[in-house]
Amino acid sequence: MSPLRVLVAGGGVAAVEAVLALRALAAERVEVELLAPGDDFVHRPASVLTPFSGSAAPRLPLDRLGVTRHEGALAAIDPERRLARTTGGRKLPYDRLIVATGARSVEGVPGATTFRGPHSAGAVEGALRRARHRVLFALPEAATWTLPAYELALLAAGELDGLELMIVTPERAPLELFGPPAADAVGRLLDRAGVDFEGGTVPAEVLDDALLARGGRLIAGDAVIALPRLVSPRIEGLPAGADGFVPIDEHARVVGVAGVFAAGDITAGPVKHGGLAAQQADAAAEAIAAEAGAPVRPQPYRPVLRGLLLTGEAPLYLRTDLVAGGPQARRLSGAPSLASRSELWWPPSKVAGRHLAGFLAAEAAPMTDWMPEPTAADERATAYQLLTMLAEADADAGDYAAALAALDSAAALCGGTLMADAARHRAEWLAAVR
Repeated sequence: MSPLRVLVAGGGVAAVEAVLALRALAAERVEVELLAPGDDFVHRPASVLTPFSGSAAPRLPLDRLGVTRHEGALAAIDPERRLARTTGGRKLPYDRLIVATGARSVEGVPGATTFRGPHSAGAVEGALRRARHRVLFALPEAATWTLPAYELALLAAGELDGLELMIVTPERAPLELFGPPAADAVGRLLDRAGVDFEGGTVPAEVLDDALLARGGRLIAGDAVIALPRLVSPRIEGLPAGADGFVPIDEHARVVGVAGVFAAGDITAGPVKHGGLAAQQADAAAEAIAAEAGAPVRPQPYRPVLRGLLLTGEAPLYLRTDLVAGGPQARRLSGAPSLASRSELWWPPSKVAGRHLAGFLAAEAAPMTDWMPEPTAADERATAYQLLTMLAEADADAGDYAAALAALDSAAALCGGTLMADAARHRAEWLAAVR
């Protein structure tokens, strides 16, 4: 069987994770090619530090991935002929295609200084330095990932003296998607740093030295720094919803288009986040590896939200499980809301990709989750990990009763709930026993 020719389009988190996963899972069964507009992978989440440290976001040369690379961006696909066309007019054949081109960021609050990542760090620094009284960090209603605004506010609190700082957001609680315990932890951080929180407020536009909120309220602020909203690049040959983003199934296959997968910000979904993009890329890579004949059992995409909040001091690690699909971002029913100063996953990277995190850290260790307790984080995390590993070993040996007992003990460590993977195993093993 000749190897499958897999073309990955994009140069961000989802694209790099897909390349690494395909190489790890399918090896010689696939020939991987990368279509990317630049020479480097840019560690965009680290760019929140640039306005304060002056150091640029880290870069990784894409040539280090060790695959054939084409320069350019994806413009269109011909699914029947299995051809991808670049913006430069070049045609690239494929057996399988992973579209990971990302989305385009545009102004979310008219008149504000928009933080888009590395290229806007200088503008944000200038706005902060010019501020005289109060700086507002505004989250538009269409914001798909709100954590950077909290980082900017907390980092500004540690660097700027004599200024009032406020977060203005439609959220009812700080980073509420992670759940009440995490929101409470972030709220306490804001209080200690002297950052005000104005929740349930939708920023509309900046008027002179004030932010106009929906409903007509004016909030004084001589500097307003806002997150962007994202728009889809609209690639010819790909289906798109009303918002322009691409629908995918639970294995990251593009709905209605044979041989094409998608991952990351270009896909339909209410949360655009590097860790979720990596999980979609993993789902696509597993499906392709299985189609190429690799001994892989493809797992469906089940979003696990991990956030590493930079605070100016020790970071705060946040974790919860989300419901897959649907227009609204929702936590999975019963999912733990975790917030800890200790690592909740390893390597403790801001980009929590199964393959990418270890690659960036130059380590071979795969990314794993930890379950801490605020007063005994290391001991509880170790116990949870050992119990789930024991359960998997028992299940592999066919002793499902012992495996279920081990999972029950693991669940007791965290109030009767299990992380998504362990909960899924428990359902499978219960079915096997019955």
